[in-house]
Amino acid sequence: MIRDELKQKSIQALKAGDRGTRAALGGVISAFLDAEKSAGFTGWTEEAERELVGRYVKNLESALDSLGGSEIAAGYRVEIGLLAPYLPQLLDEEATRALVAPLAANARGLGPFIGM
Repeated sequence: MIRDELKQKSIQALKAGDRGTRAALGGVISAFLDAEKSAGFTGWTEEAERELVGRYVKNLESALDSLGGSEIAAGYRVEIGLLAPYLPQLLDEEATRALVAPLAANARGLGPFIGM
């Protein structure tokens, strides 16, 4: 699971004396712990873990605009780079076209697909 892999990377960074990586992973690991403490938490799935990482990265990216070229912004960029492999996976253009092509032949079929 993603959460466990990130925790393992954090432990490895601690053992290696890599404070930068350890600090960069600390925020997302904290977000996992906060989610686990929430009232409605029922357990982790890979999809739920990717969604949490996606929300976390989105927050970092939105903060980058106001931080400009500061040292904090550089740290956020490093953190986003470390978390990129764990973001929700999107379909590429070719795969999306393959899904839509059969529906496009039928004008009624495309509307519900877009709605989803």
